[in-house]
Amino acid sequence: MESHTGPHNQRVFRTLHVQAQEIPNLFRRMQPRLYSIASSLKAYPDSVHITVGINNEPYPGLCSNWLASLSEGSEVPVFLQATSQFRLPEDDAKPVIMVGPGTGIAPFRAFLQERAACNSPGRNWLFFGERHEENGFYYREELEGFMTQGCLTHLHTAFSRDQGQRIYVQDRMEENGEELWNWLQEGAYFYVCGDAARMARDVDSALRRIVARYGNMSSEQADDYVSNLTRNGRYVRDVY
Repeated sequence: MESHTGPHNQRVFRTLHVQAQEIPNLFRRMQPRLYSIASSLKAYPDSVHITVGINNEPYPGLCSNWLASLSEGSEVPVFLQATSQFRLPEDDAKPVIMVGPGTGIAPFRAFLQERAACNSPGRNWLFFGERHEENGFYYREELEGFMTQGCLTHLHTAFSRDQGQRIYVQDRMEENGEELWNWLQEGAYFYVCGDAARMARDVDSALRRIVARYGNMSSEQADDYVSNLTRNGRYVRDVY
């Protein structure tokens, strides 16, 4: 049934004769849900891990909620979409800086597993954030284990709702801006994974401020520096 406004602002209804099998064609096909692989084949040669976040606000998610409802042993149709850029440096001595709040931590868990399995000499620095530490510190024990064994050089966390003033990963970056700048000068690769609408934008702005401040550059020079990082494959983002 459809309606439109007729003379004298009266609502006029008209019945549409549509067959049930015609209704699906009125809607766009569902798009595939892409998840970053959260494990290294060297650490888990017989399985692939993903990090799934369940969010019911404002509406329940479709694919993640469906996955969470499955029982062990259920079959799930999947496909692989390869990436040519979002991967560890070929030189495993290069330091890496990883910014992955929320489920954005997924590829960086895989990075750390890979480097630990290969005994890579490169330093690793992770910025991770969520709303609350109690129920949002994903892979905490594993990350602390990487710290203990020396694979993870620095771990800075930001749990935004655990105190009166909200703190985010970009704030932790700026608190450690001088050392972050030194890592970049030493050839570090900078990775960002997660929310594109706010987080990635704010992290990018913080990175440019750090470069300008500790590199003693104008904002234009800092922009050029960051652009060069991108062109050289040292600033890579997987945002959605």
